[in-house]
Amino acid sequence: MDLIKKKFTKLLVFTLLIFGSCSYSSSDYTEDLGNGYTFISESNSNQFISGPNDTTFVGVVPCSVEAFMHDDFYILARQKENSDCSGKDLSKISAKYWLIDKRMKTTYGPLDSLSYLKKRKELGVPNSLKFKD
Repeated sequence: MDLIKKKFTKLLVFTLLIFGSCSYSSSDYTEDLGNGYTFISESNSNQFISGPNDTTFVGVVPCSVEAFMHDDFYILARQKENSDCSGKDLSKISAKYWLIDKRMKTTYGPLDSLSYLKKRKELGVPNSLKFKD
């Protein structure tokens, strides 16, 4: 019986070491935005929106998404510059906005604030859909 206890103890310690070494971050989560779109947070600085059949692992809106809103038809996203994870030079646009028409599966962005407001009006995005600041 002692041999079984020793083996069980070793197995338990090994299991705890393996699982204990895995880091957990409370910022890791996903949110379903509908129509195949998902907000993915891998860390506070790596948050992006993935779309239907997105195989880039960068997302249709690359990191880092700092705010987003959505309804049945549209997704609005505001992005802060983070070239570490996007690999794109976004420094030419001071504010980065994205607008996704979920019905047409079309992404507009990055947009400056004036282009973003113009595109909202053009697509008929309701005024009630706005960022909570």
